[in-house]
Amino acid sequence: MAEVNFNELFGSFSAADALAATESKKKSGFSSNPDLYKPSIKDEKCTDQNYRALIRFIPFFSEGKWRTTVTRWECFLKDVNGENGIFVVSPKTGGKNCPMRSLSYQLFKSESAIDQKNSKKINVYQQFYALIEVVKDVQHPEFNGKTFIYQFGAKINDKIEAAMKDTEFTEGFNPFALYDAKLFEINLVKDPTKKMENGTPVTNYDNCKFTEKTAPIHFGENQALDRDVDSQKAFLAWLDKDAPKISDYFWKEWDAETTEKVNAILATYKSGYV
Repeated sequence: MAEVNFNELFGSFSAADALAATESKKKSGFSSNPDLYKPSIKDEKCTDQNYRALIRFIPFFSEGKWRTTVTRWECFLKDVNGENGIFVVSPKTGGKNCPMRSLSYQLFKSESAIDQKNSKKINVYQQFYALIEVVKDVQHPEFNGKTFIYQFGAKINDKIEAAMKDTEFTEGFNPFALYDAKLFEINLVKDPTKKMENGTPVTNYDNCKFTEKTAPIHFGENQALDRDVDSQKAFLAWLDKDAPKISDYFWKEWDAETTEKVNAILATYKSGYV
């Protein structure tokens, strides 16, 4: 790690700084990760379809600055018959043209009703990733006090970004503050008014919110980040060596094999034959 000015680095990390680091256009990528935290009302321990947890967001250090979230566009791509699925991260993540989105749009604009229907089978969606400490998980108490990479969608991200902005009546705050920060309550429930086409219940995120409870960052063996240099050095060392590797989710160019698989699947929508 390059030489660090600790007074400057740990002296100021405001809500405005956090918001700037939490932009939806930040580059990101994909790698499978066993440290992924993805609460769901479909969890086998979520018997009443109400998932509840309390978490603390943690910033991470990359390319000489604090960052808050990683954003990427993803697609579980299947052929026209709904088979041979592969998971890929869209090049849109890296600011490039996405062949899946382009083909979906072409099919949607087609005069063919079949093409229009097939366009809905190609779904490129946005996901976000952040380092967190699970303070309390009602369904999985074994997660309490552990650090994960939290995967979430636009509705949770909107709540994070809104919290960091001033309004006429409230002052924005930094959920990723280096010292005391407000905890976030995850409260997922089944939406009684909606269902997926396959009958799967839709999750309602309205009850998820920041609480008035605050907590420091805990890392390593339950060590709390303090304002002294030794603690700051230990935190940076933990981020670099022992924290869940959120950098695995940074954008990476497709290799030749991925490009070949994607092109082969997309070709089935053009030919109508698998």
